Amino acid sequence: MNNYYNFGKFVQPILTGVFGCVLLVIFFAGFMSFGTIGKLLPFVIGFNTALTGYNLLHRTKNRFKCKRIWGLISGIITVVITVLILNVLFFYLTGGYIVYMTDFLLLISIGSVFSWLGAILAIKYLNLDPK
Repeated sequence: MNNYYNFGKFVQPILTGVFGCVLLVIFFAGFMSFGTIGKLLPFVIGFNTALTGYNLLHRTKNRFKCKRIWGLISGIITVVITVLILNVLFFYLTGGYIVYMTDFLLLISIGSVFSWLGAILAIKYLNLDPK
């Protein structure tokens, strides 16, 4: 049971980041064109992956040995799942994709950098936390 609890602590911040990205894009799709959403997507990804890296380390505290690397990995996983969901959703609705391969590589780099920065912020916060 302890392994499932640890796995849930790893998966929950990732799913929260994915849900946040998809929800923001759907919200923006209500009043913006798809081209504008594509230009706004790196900002949405950057913000949500920073929160993912922070939340992962804040929830797991000192369970990981290489905390920054795990924060980076969580950001990459968040971007991959988000892009997959968005492409399936937009293909079903419009018949085209919103993220292509060059955009995907840009989003992976943005997501990894910002999740790494979120992990660094969590490490600094946890060092100052008196608990």
